[in-house]
Amino acid sequence: MALQQADAGKQEPTNPPVEPWTKRCPVCQPGMLEEIAQKKLFGLYHSISLACNKYKLTDVTDKRMPVWQEYNNQSLSQQDWKNISYGGMSQGKRRQIDVELYMTKLRDGKASLNITMGGFNSSVILKAKEELLVLLPDVALREARSVRTTSGGYAGPSFKVAKGIYFRTGAFGAQSQSHDELKELDHGRLTLTNKRFIFTGAVRSSEISLPKIVAMEPYTDGIAIEISGHSKTQYFVWKDLNHVNLTIDVDGRKYQEPFTGLTLKYIIEGTINRESIKK
Repeated sequence: MALQQADAGKQEPTNPPVEPWTKRCPVCQPGMLEEIAQKKLFGLYHSISLACNKYKLTDVTDKRMPVWQEYNNQSLSQQDWKNISYGGMSQGKRRQIDVELYMTKLRDGKASLNITMGGFNSSVILKAKEELLVLLPDVALREARSVRTTSGGYAGPSFKVAKGIYFRTGAFGAQSQSHDELKELDHGRLTLTNKRFIFTGAVRSSEISLPKIVAMEPYTDGIAIEISGHSKTQYFVWKDLNHVNLTIDVDGRKYQEPFTGLTLKYIIEGTINRESIKK
């Protein structure tokens, strides 16, 4: 993480000059890229043809070179290789560093929040100095519930009484086992403000003061929350959030990121950090 943040903070090189992308080798930089003729049948030569606009770095003389270690066997565009040649990086790498930098700032409470919520409105009445941060309209509330299962069967020999009818001697042995399963308790909306974590469902509603959250476990499609004074972990799971997106802006470079449990976790942590500084 420290290396990535250091890379993100360094100054980007000036735009590469307007010239063919093969003018400078992205690995060693001073050299040029040239087509290599391949010897074919009957001694005829056939030049390598480039079939698409993405090229893969498949081999270098020195495998210790940073460009090889970072980009080997990755298919990148001509512009990506040109950026690398002049001291820059691929668009994918730039995006990765920008997103990681933004998420770190989000967790620390130092990033602005721009979330598209699909036009849904919250029914929660906000208190004084309370701000709406996130609204997720289709969320299931689940908790672990103990489920007991019984299994068993007859033991002992059997003998024939009549055609197709058998009688088994012995006793019925049964075993009962208990295990936890996640049971859906309700379905509704999840609202996050700078003060509260609120679930409003069809049969139950609950609100959690953010400082009472003691632990969070993020998932791709939800988040598990442990609350002070509550014995059971609560799971909030969503199915489809295509209409909810987080817009990340780093130095004018903007990306649309899907909303995940990790996003929500970092927003909550950042909000708690930011509100604690105000006190």
